[in-house]
Amino acid sequence: MRTVHRQQGTFQRTLLCLVLGMSACLSVISQQVIWADEFENGCNSGCYATAYSGVNGAWSVVNVSAAGACANQWFVSCRENGNAANTCGTDCTTNNESLHIANELSGVCGSPFGCIFCPAGDCGAAYDAGCPPALCFACFCSCLSTQTNKRAQSPVIDLTGRTNITLTFKYMEYGDGTNDDFLLEYFNGAAWAALSNPPKTPAGACGGQGQWTQYSIALPASANNNPGVRVGFRWQNNNDAAGNDPSVAIDDVQLTIPYAPDCVGPFVNEVSNGPSGEKEYIEVMVCGPTCSTVDLRNWIIDDNNGVTWNGFSTVMVSGGVSTGHIRFANVAQWSAVPTGSLILVYNNADLNALLPPNDPNDSAPVDSIYVLPANSALLQRCNTSPSATVTGGYFPCSYLAGGAWTNIGFRNEGDAAQTRYPDGRFFHGVSYGPNGQNMNPGGIENMRISTVNHLGRVIFFNTNDSRIAANYTSAVVAGNETPGAVNNAANGLFRATLLCPSTLPIELLDFEVHNDGTAVLLEWSTATERNNDFFTVERSPDLGSWTTVLTTPGAGTSAMVHHYRAHDADPVTGTMYYRLRQTDLDGTSALSKVVSIERRSASNALHATLLENGSVRVEYPCSRAFWQLNDMMGRKLADGITGDGSTAELRIPDGASGVLVLNVLCGAEAVSVRIVK
Repeated sequence: MRTVHRQQGTFQRTLLCLVLGMSACLSVISQQVIWADEFENGCNSGCYATAYSGVNGAWSVVNVSAAGACANQWFVSCRENGNAANTCGTDCTTNNESLHIANELSGVCGSPFGCIFCPAGDCGAAYDAGCPPALCFACFCSCLSTQTNKRAQSPVIDLTGRTNITLTFKYMEYGDGTNDDFLLEYFNGAAWAALSNPPKTPAGACGGQGQWTQYSIALPASANNNPGVRVGFRWQNNNDAAGNDPSVAIDDVQLTIPYAPDCVGPFVNEVSNGPSGEKEYIEVMVCGPTCSTVDLRNWIIDDNNGVTWNGFSTVMVSGGVSTGHIRFANVAQWSAVPTGSLILVYNNADLNALLPPNDPNDSAPVDSIYVLPANSALLQRCNTSPSATVTGGYFPCSYLAGGAWTNIGFRNEGDAAQTRYPDGRFFHGVSYGPNGQNMNPGGIENMRISTVNHLGRVIFFNTNDSRIAANYTSAVVAGNETPGAVNNAANGLFRATLLCPSTLPIELLDFEVHNDGTAVLLEWSTATERNNDFFTVERSPDLGSWTTVLTTPGAGTSAMVHHYRAHDADPVTGTMYYRLRQTDLDGTSALSKVVSIERRSASNALHATLLENGSVRVEYPCSRAFWQLNDMMGRKLADGITGDGSTAELRIPDGASGVLVLNVLCGAEAVSVRIVK
């Protein structure tokens, strides 16, 4: 006999990873969402699941066997609010609808005890366990049978090209053993079959309110590459008056595949909330094999997208979700963007004072840096998904020409900046904000960079792996915003490993720099030259800002070897980077590789210089110098001792690549030089 009445209550959200432990957390963050449904329809009560049509299509309900005259029904409403896992069930506290079984609406029929515990029908996951004919005299409202055996069925799910698929959702269920029970089923395109019988969820302090619980299960191999899959949630109860709430409720259904991150696409290099107002911008760096290009057409840029689809929040609402998103337009410019490129998109409605001039086509100058406002015609906007009230997913959209910052604006209290594949799958993102603002640990890769309010703050990438939070910095904007430029020397070195040096219309034999008293000696040689007007030597302290040191005439067109020699008469102490800019007679120019030199005070004669051929020249005042080559993680790759003398040329081992650090020790003096190989 049904006596439990579901009541609205309060709850405290608890992050899944903290409750289930690290092993469970790892299984969550290693999966990438490819399909999801959140049952958001804006209904408070009494909306049948048969009328629910989500972003993926319409759900349906079928009777697996004969139903009683007043059977329980599948509803989609927030009378059972889709709360966080490991919290108690409540009424419409956050208007987060769920799929659930409840007693029939009063206008259709009167169930045996519905007039007592839920007169109108649909009070959340509260069902009528019925009244057998022999006890009809004790039934308060009617003797109508509530026998139920109904399956709520998803739309058809196309899993073409997908393998190793996992189904996840959160649910609550109790009932009465196998008599009143929840079953999970699967359709392989030809027939329905049982997938599992999920366990009853714990009651504990929640009692009949039920406790939301996370659940996951691998789909059968027949789901791999299958265009006709469906999932089904089946509820059955007899009419014996025995049973306990909750019946069953389900929310946040997702299909996931193993997450295999790669470096072919745009990752977040810098994101700023600006010094005040909404003077915001996002800068992405294009990752991929060195000297390659990436097709960025239709790639997505967005802020937070709620709780599903590898989102950065614990709830849909109040999680920093700006409705919609922007993407790169399907135009030729974005079809082959060089790796290492920086793309800056900014809020054109509230300009940041540090923004560089617009350069949407990388034409002024040609430096693989694109600067464009959010409303540029080279971008497009979607005004429908994600949405804080409907879906956290990315679905077919009628895109409009020109982006809009309102689609990705960053909430100071807590938000995320992310990029996604054209099909909506997660690629890269970072987040910020405290737990109290419903921010999770940072999405699929635990990339929450800070837990503070980001008004007047900026997040920027330094170097190495962009999928490790420790390689990002959160700081105040003053002195740390670098829109349209590398963030620091380490960031510039990382970018240099992706960029492809321009093809010079000359055959450059070498380009070397040496300390020469109070100056830096610059030497280079060419085997051939073609229409070469002049050379420009450029210098930078951080690989971001370059200044001209000098220019010298070229040889025009020549098949002879030419040697060039010049001095930087006013060098700066510390590590300096040099490059050659060769300019043709028609005004076009191209760049050489970058070389570096460590410039110490005059009293310190230990120097290490990176040469054009990739080796390092060491000048040392002691009889022999000790050296060690490390990667950026500090791991030793090679070491040795120089021979007698004052100079040595150290060759980098063939197997070493990326950003390396050579440390040289001469007596009590030490010097380091970074090498990009």
